[in-house]
Amino acid sequence: MSELVIINECCHLEFNAGDLKVLLVYPGEEKVGLSSLAVHRIYSLLNQIEGVSCDLIFEGFKSSYFLGLSPKDFDIIAFSITYENHIFKAAELLSGWGINPLRERRENSPLILGGGIGLYYNPAPFLPLFDAVYLGEAEGRIEEVFGALRQNPTLEVLEEFDNVVVSRNHIFKYNGLLIEEISGEKKRIYRSKIFSQTPSHSCFLTGDTAFKDMFLIELNRGCIEKCRFCVATYMGLPYREKSLEVVEKEIALASKYVDRVGLIGAGVTDYSKMKELHQILKKYGVKASFSSLKASSPSPAVFEIIRESGQKTVTIAPEAGREELRFAINKKVPDEKYFSFAEKALASGAENIKLYFLIGLPGETEEDIKAIVEMTWKFSEIARRFWKEKGVRGEIHLSVNPVIAKPFTPFQWYGLNPKSVIEKKLKLLKKELRKVKGVRLTHENVKDAILQAIVSRGDTRVGEAAVISAVEKVPFRKVLKEMGLPFEELYTREREKDEVFPWDLVESGIKRDYLWREYQFTYSRKSTPTCFPGCKVCGLCEGVEEKAVAKV
Repeated sequence: MSELVIINECCHLEFNAGDLKVLLVYPGEEKVGLSSLAVHRIYSLLNQIEGVSCDLIFEGFKSSYFLGLSPKDFDIIAFSITYENHIFKAAELLSGWGINPLRERRENSPLILGGGIGLYYNPAPFLPLFDAVYLGEAEGRIEEVFGALRQNPTLEVLEEFDNVVVSRNHIFKYNGLLIEEISGEKKRIYRSKIFSQTPSHSCFLTGDTAFKDMFLIELNRGCIEKCRFCVATYMGLPYREKSLEVVEKEIALASKYVDRVGLIGAGVTDYSKMKELHQILKKYGVKASFSSLKASSPSPAVFEIIRESGQKTVTIAPEAGREELRFAINKKVPDEKYFSFAEKALASGAENIKLYFLIGLPGETEEDIKAIVEMTWKFSEIARRFWKEKGVRGEIHLSVNPVIAKPFTPFQWYGLNPKSVIEKKLKLLKKELRKVKGVRLTHENVKDAILQAIVSRGDTRVGEAAVISAVEKVPFRKVLKEMGLPFEELYTREREKDEVFPWDLVESGIKRDYLWREYQFTYSRKSTPTCFPGCKVCGLCEGVEEKAVAKV
């Protein structure tokens, strides 16, 4: 690793004898973990609690990052889970540290906790692994939870919180593939009410992360579009923005360390005060890059920021090549808006375009696959014109991945395409793409996508199988078969409207009948509106003041 720069204004580890020792684990490489703003945020929040000392650890480490302690020397080991497939690595890490990864077989170990966007919408597969699972966002609640653990680090303390699932309290009763009953009190996903007034930014800088010494700032949470496949949208609702005053303080802080910030969020360019943000960036002499761009974003200031920052690559996500299918998944942006957006970005100095598309969507046909190539060709035509005028050679990067059905989205019922069908579609895509020169195609490993799909909607049996597979180095499919679970059916089976889901132990605040209605609209090719002031259709904003709802 290159030199690690500490952002002094964050709360950092200052260990004192008698402190509650917490080990925050990112179950992946160091450079990836240090690219995760969630890791920075939780680390800083925990270290600001009196009597709590939080250290870090990553894949490949036998001792903690700063103190050099064995994981067994900590009172609590807390995993930050970003992706469902992290369950395999988390099991490996615990086993490698001499801690039994199966909860019911553990003795005399630290409390093992889990949290993060990769598991809180469906903690069920992680219950065999973790003693407890924290549901939802951090700000305003995680301080209470770990403050209580500081006084009494027991599961009994965690049972008092309405957003913490204590694994031993939830028993699943099965009938074949289906769940008959889940015992135990439902727990609620916590959504921070103080996000708009709370800083959330980088606490470390290093050139070896994905963002290369870029100071990250989170601008907003949630997304007003409500695309039917997107769990980040539904878990982030209601849409919230950080106040401009807080953002200015963060940019001023960043300017003491670097001259570039990375602006992030599920719908980062939806930020309603983009013009004012642009002026703040100029005030402090700071350039900015966007994590992604939305063609539906209204502010011209987005392109001014791109131009002045020298951002060379812009990321756009049409998701589907044909408008009809795109609107069916509730991505309500016509082709021409994407092409116009790309032209403006290229005219503002961008040279490379990265495009995100999904395959395996409901009702998808061979023509939809070909339409991805046709749309890519049009982007390429636009880009080549700008490249020729400027005398540069940029790149069109096409990223195509299988859609994954996620809990608490309209797609939670969807039976995904079998592996053979996905591979056939990728083969067709590659064949058609030969007609378009200069496009780089990447896609997720299909096997990895299937594992993610199985864990995403999995139950406790799937979680136990994942742990056994990881620790005993046995193929996941084989372990599932030995448990009587048919591998392919776990991800291709269309769920019944009223069946018990593994994630029914969680209260998301989103009405199930609303999600079902949205799922049916996918097949009738009907789109529905974005979030707007006063909307209460999904159930989350019932009883919420109108000012907390997205403005469009």
